[in-house]
Amino acid sequence: MKKRLYIYVFTVLILLAGGFFVVKTDLVKSIALDASYPFLRSVSELKDFAIFLTQILSSKDSLINKNKKLQQEIELLKAQIIYLKNIESENKNLKKILNFVSNKPEFSFKTGKIIGYSSDSWNGFVIINIGSTDGIKKGDIVVANGYLFGEVYQVGAFSSSVILTSDKNFMISARCRKTREAVFYRGKNTKEGKLLYVKPEQDIRIGDVVETAGFESGIPEGIPIGTVKSVSYDEGNFYKNVSVSLNINPLETEYVIVLSRKETGKK
Repeated sequence: MKKRLYIYVFTVLILLAGGFFVVKTDLVKSIALDASYPFLRSVSELKDFAIFLTQILSSKDSLINKNKKLQQEIELLKAQIIYLKNIESENKNLKKILNFVSNKPEFSFKTGKIIGYSSDSWNGFVIINIGSTDGIKKGDIVVANGYLFGEVYQVGAFSSSVILTSDKNFMISARCRKTREAVFYRGKNTKEGKLLYVKPEQDIRIGDVVETAGFESGIPEGIPIGTVKSVSYDEGNFYKNVSVSLNINPLETEYVIVLSRKETGKK
């Protein structure tokens, strides 16, 4: 009887101990789970933030690339606009040339483009892309935008050097358009020239157009050179001081025309 009682008590104790162990294990697991929750939550949030940040950076890179492409397209459009404006400007210049040519039937004309400036005097000479093979000769008159631009100074086979009206070595007979006074014009600098040997009694007026007189062979008359800018006279001097404002900037000029008098009487 006692033996059975011992067995019964032992069995109960084992069952109670096992139940306590199970309960203790679940409790530990629960406590451990609760303890690890903040860490696991932080890791999850960090993971979500990393994904979000990656998406933002990816979107930023995409926007940057799109912006670069748009900038490239804008620059291309700007270049196209500049190109079209240049074409429009060239067409206007060519129309001026055609209008000028139609009024000088006794001269032959060649259209040239400025391709450089003389190394020894960049502000007094330019180089154009036509030469002896195009019929250009030394002494031919050069016109740009309806004004006297210069004179052919040296001639090569395919290019020519032109001395400008602004150069101090350039001189030509001229006259004042309104008063018809005969004068001599000489270059001074890029902005102005001067009239030489103007007598005190000559009627030279500010604002009058100075043009070619055509006294020299091969030079047509009536081509504007510039406008009288100032007139002064010092008592006792032989001549007046007359300044002429030039209307052409060589650095802003692209096309010119070269005039040659047509040869007649040859078979």
